[in-house]
Order: sequence, then structure tokens, then C-alpha cells
Amino acid sequence: MKRTSWKMGFVLAVVIGAFLAAHAEAADRLTMGSWRKGSGWHVYTATMANIVNNAKVGVQIDALSKGGGVGNPKLVGTGKFNMALTFSIAAAWASEGKFAYKKPYKNLRGLVAGLDQYFLGIVTTNPKVNGILDLKKVPVNYVTVPRGGMGQWATRAMLGAHGVTYEGIKKMGGSVTHTGFGAIKSRMKDGQADMLSHTVNAGHPALTSIAIQKKLKFLSVADEFRNKLTGIGFLKATMPANTFPGQKEPKKTFGFTTVVIASTALSNKAAYNIVKTLLDNVKDLRAGHKGLRNFDPAKTGCKRSHMGVPFHDGAARYCKEKGWS
Repeated sequence: MKRTSWKMGFVLAVVIGAFLAAHAEAADRLTMGSWRKGSGWHVYTATMANIVNNAKVGVQIDALSKGGGVGNPKLVGTGKFNMALTFSIAAAWASEGKFAYKKPYKNLRGLVAGLDQYFLGIVTTNPKVNGILDLKKVPVNYVTVPRGGMGQWATRAMLGAHGVTYEGIKKMGGSVTHTGFGAIKSRMKDGQADMLSHTVNAGHPALTSIAIQKKLKFLSVADEFRNKLTGIGFLKATMPANTFPGQKEPKKTFGFTTVVIASTALSNKAAYNIVKTLLDNVKDLRAGHKGLRNFDPAKTGCKRSHMGVPFHDGAARYCKEKGWS
């Protein structure tokens, strides 16, 4: 009897183990695009993946340290990423096929909206530069992220509103370098570059690191130039004082908000489970990065005005259940 009971227990354990293994293998494995290592978005996606993966809701997320604010809608729309972070302005442009996009991506859908507040941060260490118009007469070594990121696109648009171009900077004897955050920090710290602009949120790791080691001059954008870009979706915003070390005064600039997008290819079940898991664990989400600390899903997470594209049916179901839509 004892031997029979032992055998039966062993068989039962094997069956249970096989069932659990099969259940684990059945989890949807999804990719989530962000931006490069050293960016706030890379931390965002790592945090989100950790929350969802630990919840074991039938979805496993691989957080990717690649993509970009402008590139991610294309990558999701063409099926290269299952999900990604982008800005609401980029999601809207991509869906409509305008400005930075040559064709519309009508299959884009929103999962979570209004995660944070980003700003176009503009800094310099050049003592002769007190405003953007100075670039028409002062040579600078400008550094920004590679093409494909909203930081580079917004930089070019902001300069253009002032009548300044990359080519013009070079003709003045300066330079323009598109590179990753590791090289950007190194160039700014050792003086190879003396001007930088990028879309940043509070606590952005790269700009914070530079501001700690270098005395930076934070620049504002006058309303006459901000008004030129509001017509294509840019939003006026003021970066509060002390958002970064050494930034003692508020700065007028442009604002952006991060959203999570997917496509219609993502199942309603997966979309619902992802959104529910993230927003039901909003405290863990806020703890992941300083830029997320003020995220209130009841106020912005389900708002179409903060999304840029229609919500995914699975996300819309969760929002309706919470009464937030």
C-alpha cells in the first residue's frame, strides 16, 4: 500500500508539474519598445515588464532598450514590436500619416495614456549663448540623440522655428552630433559638446548626471517661437524650477506626455490583463521612476485627449469597469 501510494503521489506530482510547465509556456511573450539604455523610457519599460511578469497573468513582456519616440509607432504599426512607449503627439501623427510619417498607421491603439510630463530641455555650457537666436552668431558643438527619436525631431523643429538649422550651425564653425546617451554625457562633461536639447522628464538619468557634474545654463523659448509649433501638435509647457540640479528658475518650453501603444493585433485578453495589472499596481509603477510619481490613472490613464489614438478594446474594457473612460 505504501509503495502504491508513493507511486500515485509521484505520478500526481509529475502531472501537476507538466500542467504548470504547459501553463507557463502558454503565456504570451511580447516585446515592448522604449529607447536606449540611460533613458527614462528604458527604466519605464523595465518597471512595467517587472510588474506584469511577476503578476503571472498569462503575459510575459520583454523590455527592449531600443526604438524611439518617432520610430516606435512605425515599429508597432508594422508588427516589429507588440507594444511600445511613444508620445501622444507622435501617436497622433503616425495614425494620421503626417509630419514625421509618410503614411498612416491606422492599426495603432492605446493601452495607457498620460503617464508623465516631459519637456524639451535645452541646455548649454557656452557663456556666449543666452538664447536660441545666439546660434546664428555663436559657434556651438550641438549634441542630440540619433534620428528617429522625438528628442531629435523636436530639437530640429524648435531650432527651425528660430530660423536655425543643423546646416547653419555647421556653417558657423560649429558641429551637430547625433549619438547615444553614453556619448552625450561624455561629450558634455569633457567639453567636446557645449549644447544639448532633448525630451526629458523629472529625474531623467542622463541630463541629471550631466547637471550634477557640469554647471548648465537652462534656456527658455519665447512665446513668439512656441506659437509657431503649437499648430502641428506641440504643447506649451513650463519646466518648474529645480526639475534638475542647478535649474533655479522655471523655463518656458514645450511639453509632451508618454503613452503606451499597441496595435489591433494584440488580443483583447492580453490588452486587458496588461492594463489591469499595471493600473491596479500603480504604486509599484510610480516607484519605478521619478517621472511616474505623479501619474494618476483616474485622471489621465484612460483619457482620449492624453492618448493620441483610439484605445484598444481590451484597455477600454478596463477603463469602463473603473468608470474612468
